Amino acid sequence: MKNLKTLPAFIVDDDPFWTEVLKQILLKIGFQKIHTFEDGESCLKHIHLNPAIVFLDYQMEHSNGLEILQEVKGYYPGIEVVFCTALENLEVAIAAMEYGSVEYLLKSNVTEELVAEIVSNYQSVNLA
Repeated sequence: MKNLKTLPAFIVDDDPFWTEVLKQILLKIGFQKIHTFEDGESCLKHIHLNPAIVFLDYQMEHSNGLEILQEVKGYYPGIEVVFCTALENLEVAIAAMEYGSVEYLLKSNVTEELVAEIVSNYQSVNLA
C-alpha cells in the first residue's frame, strides 16, 4: 500500500485556467508529483508513470474523455479516475461510472474541501 499523495497525479484538460486551479488545489492538499496534459493522447503516452489518480475532462478539443477513461482503465484498472466536466449530463455521468470513474465532478462545484474529500476516499492504493 502506498500513500496516494506520494504517487503521480495526472490532470488531463485543455482548459489552462481549470488545470491551474486544480493543480494548486492538489499541491495545497499535499500532492508532490502532478503532471498536466492538454489531451488524452498525451496522457496515454505517459501512462507508464503509473499515476494513482487521474482528473480527466470530458470535452477536450482533440479527445473524448470517455474513450480516454476506457484506455486508462485498460492500462491498469487500479488507477483512480475522477471525471471532471462542466457538463451536467446524466447519460455521461452514468457512462463514466460504468467505465470505471470513481467520481463525477462538476467543475462549477469544485472546492479544495471537495477535492480533499475525494482524495481521502482513495488515500491508500495498490499499484503494480
